[in-house]
Amino acid sequence: RATHDRPRGRAGDWLWRAAVLGAVAWALWQAAGYILATLSLGEVGTALGLACLTMLRVIVLIALASLVWVPIGVWIGLNPKWAERLQPVAQFLAAFPANVLFPFAVIAILHWRLSPDIWLSPLMVLGTQWYILFNVIAGASAIPTDLREAAGMFGVRGRQWWRQVALPGVFPYYVTGALTASGGSWNASIVAEAVSWGDQRLEAHGLGSFIAKATAAGDYPRVALGIAVMAMFVIAFNRLVWRPMYAFAERRLRLA
Repeated sequence: RATHDRPRGRAGDWLWRAAVLGAVAWALWQAAGYILATLSLGEVGTALGLACLTMLRVIVLIALASLVWVPIGVWIGLNPKWAERLQPVAQFLAAFPANVLFPFAVIAILHWRLSPDIWLSPLMVLGTQWYILFNVIAGASAIPTDLREAAGMFGVRGRQWWRQVALPGVFPYYVTGALTASGGSWNASIVAEAVSWGDQRLEAHGLGSFIAKATAAGDYPRVALGIAVMAMFVIAFNRLVWRPMYAFAERRLRLA
């Protein structure tokens, strides 16, 4: 009986996937028709170029946040006493609305005459970087005690300890946190790349500011274009970068 149910289950999966792909294709066709009925291909090319700028910001910000929070998260995860003290602080920072700090960023950028293209970028990761910290803490806490003791007995320290114990142990958890932080940074770009305080307004070149300006102007075709391009970039990045990294972690770096 199980042999008969298995092909049926596979057929059902293929039918479901085909239905989803068909619905997505129809939605894309409708969106493309709506956008191209009003906008030119040049506008589409502009949106794609701005998306590349925003993607570059996301990559750089996730890399910098990883360099900061991975070592700190590993240290916290391996020290339960400090984890109990610092977890509430990290939870408060994660729940704190990052856009409250945006006016101070505007004042500082205007005061020191800084480039908005560079100094508005950190606002994108203010509220999303904590996903990396939380997941790395969980990964470090899950490293088996026997493995840590064996590494200590064999004198595994320094870079070798990071390369053979810490990083393989937290990598699957890190990928989950970085994936979530990356998606959140894309969404945050809509409010971070175009910031205003009173009559002062700063804009960085990117897809987020493109969507923000189109929304403020009530320009629905450009809003649809910006959202469609952002969704396309996020899905492509997840499929081409994060999913292979997660598969590699599941296949090669499982400690249990």
